[in-house]
Amino acid sequence: MVRLGINTWLYASFPVWTPSYTLEDAINHVDDAGFDSIEFGAASPHAWPQYMNDERQASIQERLDASDLTVSSICPALGGGPGPNPASPLEAEREAAREHYMGCLDVAEAFDSDTVIWVGGWRLQGQRFEDAWANQRGILEDVLDAAEKSGKTIAIEANAADVNLIETTQQQLRLLEEIDSPSAAAMMDTAHAAHRGESPAAYVEELGDDLAHLHLADTDRLPPGEGDLSFRAMFDKLDDIGYDGHYTAEIFGGHLDPDEAALTTRQNLSAMLE
Repeated sequence: MVRLGINTWLYASFPVWTPSYTLEDAINHVDDAGFDSIEFGAASPHAWPQYMNDERQASIQERLDASDLTVSSICPALGGGPGPNPASPLEAEREAAREHYMGCLDVAEAFDSDTVIWVGGWRLQGQRFEDAWANQRGILEDVLDAAEKSGKTIAIEANAADVNLIETTQQQLRLLEEIDSPSAAAMMDTAHAAHRGESPAAYVEELGDDLAHLHLADTDRLPPGEGDLSFRAMFDKLDDIGYDGHYTAEIFGGHLDPDEAALTTRQNLSAMLE
């Protein structure tokens, strides 16, 4: 059965500041739009791990229990004031990245989510690529040790539009080969494939059985079906490889009305996947 979901960035203060809703309210809006699952963005005011005390966890769980939603995955929030960049040459920043990802695993455990997304960070001007690569891989190995103990999957993303380190499927596959962990997998985002002018269907074909998670967006982070991308070939490839994960939209921006965009996304994806 196809499970349609959406990331909470549409209702969050990240990566743009407004419009912004509490996570509890975002859960209500996503449920009202008819989705099966929700991906928590690990940024305030949503699922920033450092703010997830017992009282907050209980409040969020109460809203989830009143909905028909499951939590598909946890999406980290890198960039901005504190970083935290796992590829940074600064040891303190790398340690902050480790803490952020460990916190994301705690959030996943608290809300019975199977997956935490890995964004490997970015290379600073003048920093050697292989040094930055080794830095983020070292943090990832620590995170994977914890993920294996808790039964979680770390889904490595290629973020071509945002970073300069893990940009391609080949780099995702290189990292998977190097770390060789049963808790590691890959994910893809149609927006990042489009940024490189490449076919999302080709990404699916290259990642194959390693593909564990999806982010779906049209051009300019519009709802799927509202921009210039074609999704049919990609959905056919997903059927070919037997993909059984969530179909999670990641749309956001001040140009979107959140509720209208969420409903359009669910309706369009439902029609595409019939």
